[in-house]
Amino acid sequence: MRISSTHAGSLAVGIALLLVPVTDAGYADDVGYTQLKAELGAATPSGSSVSVTQVEGRNDVDAQGNPLDAFPNYLPDAANAQFAGKTINARTPGGQVSSHATAVGQYFYGSTSSIAPGITTIDAFEVNDWLGSGWLRTGSTSAPVSDGRKVQNHSWVGSAGASDPEILRRLDYAINNNNGGSGFTAVVGLNNGSGNAHPPLLSNAYNAIAVGRSDGNHSRGTTTADGAGRVKPDLVVPLGATSWATPVVGAAAALVIDKSNTTPALANASRPQAVKAILMAGATKAEFGAAWDRTPTRPLDEVFGAGELNVYRSYHVLTAGEQAAGSASLVSTTGWDFATAASTTQTYYFDVPAMHELTELSTILTWNRVVQDGVAGPSFGNLTSSLANLDLQLYTVDGFSLGTLLDQSISAVDNVEHIYRPTALTAGRYAMQVTTDTLNTNYALAWHGSLTAVPEPGAAAVVAMMTGWMLARRRRVCG
Repeated sequence: MRISSTHAGSLAVGIALLLVPVTDAGYADDVGYTQLKAELGAATPSGSSVSVTQVEGRNDVDAQGNPLDAFPNYLPDAANAQFAGKTINARTPGGQVSSHATAVGQYFYGSTSSIAPGITTIDAFEVNDWLGSGWLRTGSTSAPVSDGRKVQNHSWVGSAGASDPEILRRLDYAINNNNGGSGFTAVVGLNNGSGNAHPPLLSNAYNAIAVGRSDGNHSRGTTTADGAGRVKPDLVVPLGATSWATPVVGAAAALVIDKSNTTPALANASRPQAVKAILMAGATKAEFGAAWDRTPTRPLDEVFGAGELNVYRSYHVLTAGEQAAGSASLVSTTGWDFATAASTTQTYYFDVPAMHELTELSTILTWNRVVQDGVAGPSFGNLTSSLANLDLQLYTVDGFSLGTLLDQSISAVDNVEHIYRPTALTAGRYAMQVTTDTLNTNYALAWHGSLTAVPEPGAAAVVAMMTGWMLARRRRVCG
């Protein structure tokens, strides 16, 4: 089992890019980080409480064409100024420096080139070692390693042939169960090139966040391995390679987790389902215009997913607080919840106040595939998987009684549902309803809307009348 290419089918192009240092800081403006930092200043979360893992592909030869089987080049360059004060643990023995890994690290945790500059503890793996005995333990009777790291970044693509389904199930199992059951967030890159199919690894994982490029020049469409028909990517980032876009989402996940670590009321936001929902709910669509769309049975756009990462909006989703469903209670127009479905329906009622409208309501529902160990302990293996079917509806409401169904997301195969309302919701009461066919399913719901004041009709008429009177008077005086 050997994965060697970080940009499948275009390794030479990838190497050409690797020699260029990271200088594009403009993406921080595009993903809302500059706006967030301007608002919060020194209080901006930095990822300082979060330890991470970086998994890298390898080149099989060095710059002189010599084989590197004994000395895989997968390590970020610890001497790079962006990594001053950081500890990079070489988890795969005998590693050499990789310019690709160095660039990925700069976007992931660089001191000025990342949106999570406070990350200081990084485990680094070569991908074949990570897939095998080093971490995932594919092909063995041992479970994946649980190491306390809360974000994993995978800026590589590939296939291990017949082992692909086991790899995907082991990763989904670990995301859901590691770290004492709190899990971790894995961000995985799509292939570069719009004509390429989704690589089996790792973008076909259910529980990871798959990342593409805002220019759409990445593999797109639906999954083909271990469950066909799910839409990928989940998010896009405005950078020129998926290898660089992916760690930006990893850094954004670290910001969410860092804030949750330091704010007890937000503790559940560190769950992988919640991180995914909060980041996707904050994503923007304006960059794509009419090119972005969804349908009731296809929750995400097949090229741009939920849209472009925006950490400013996602931060405000996070800090609006965790808000529970209720039969006779209200949530705010922005917020999130991590919950266990105790009944087949969970309803979240909210009001749009008088003389206001709610624009761009974006609601994301996420839940994980459940992978179970089929071998009696202490051995691990024979993995089986199941996926609950959750749906999401948006209703008008009279009191606390559901009225008209306005929109719904009811994919039968995806483990994400998405409702996006480009047209404003007028003053009144509404409800987001989560339905499930499997009780006790953990899910996360996150939503973002912008309340805008609108003039009272009567006041608008008075203003119009007074304006007309003043214009008429001016004409008489001037005449």
